[in-house]
Amino acid sequence: MTVQEYRQLCQKNEEENYFFDKYIFRKISIYFTIIFIKLHISANQATFLSLVSALASLYFLQLNSPTAQLFATALIFLYYMLDHVDGELARYYIRQNMQQPSLQGQYFDVLIHKYSTNLMLFFLGVSVYNLFDYKFAILLGFAACIGMSAFPNLLASQVLVQKIANNKELVFTAPVGNVLDMLEKKKDQIDKLTSTNKLKKAKKIITELLFFPGSLIMIMLVTLADIIVPTITLLGFAVNIRLLFLCVVTPIYLTNAVRQSLKWLNKFEEIA
Repeated sequence: MTVQEYRQLCQKNEEENYFFDKYIFRKISIYFTIIFIKLHISANQATFLSLVSALASLYFLQLNSPTAQLFATALIFLYYMLDHVDGELARYYIRQNMQQPSLQGQYFDVLIHKYSTNLMLFFLGVSVYNLFDYKFAILLGFAACIGMSAFPNLLASQVLVQKIANNKELVFTAPVGNVLDMLEKKKDQIDKLTSTNKLKKAKKIITELLFFPGSLIMIMLVTLADIIVPTITLLGFAVNIRLLFLCVVTPIYLTNAVRQSLKWLNKFEEIA
């Protein structure tokens, strides 16, 4: 089987919903996937390896030596590659009739995905604290972690499921259908990615840069940048790239979390 045939069998292709994945990471991940297939590694095993990579990166992120920062970046990259590989493996084994679709596997994958980037932001704050002894850096990292967590969306899902559990007929109402469409963003993301409207595409790219997967890419870049760029003094404080990054993105992430919360409050007014 050729690499292109593996791509058609394993990857999302026309259902891809991120620019960075479609044009960068999927180009690379398929080679990892082919190796894992040859080694008979399951999708859940790949997901577990992605968890190990993410957790290991946290240890190195809070250190400040160039070697530790290189290890952290490499492990984050490996985590994100494996985050693609587990899905590609699942598609391969399902389409080859070697396993059945599993919500358990999907849940395991999403569970790790929802915590990994958030914790990396927090540990960036820890690294700044360890380097400069700035207690506010811990607060910045924690606030960025919470802001990036998509907590309002997760809470909205829980509230809606509880409501539907008590009144299953609500699934067929227009307001609930609209909210379900909002929670499942994939279709909207695909539409924007494939749109001929340049403004829509530009907004999609900006959203990806600021949030996911851009946040993960920026964590890797700022960690590498701090190896090269010397610490500077700004307003009497020693400052590095990681601290500047947290100072910029934390208010963005918190503002977005507030915006999401207000959006759900307004939406739920429509549901009886």
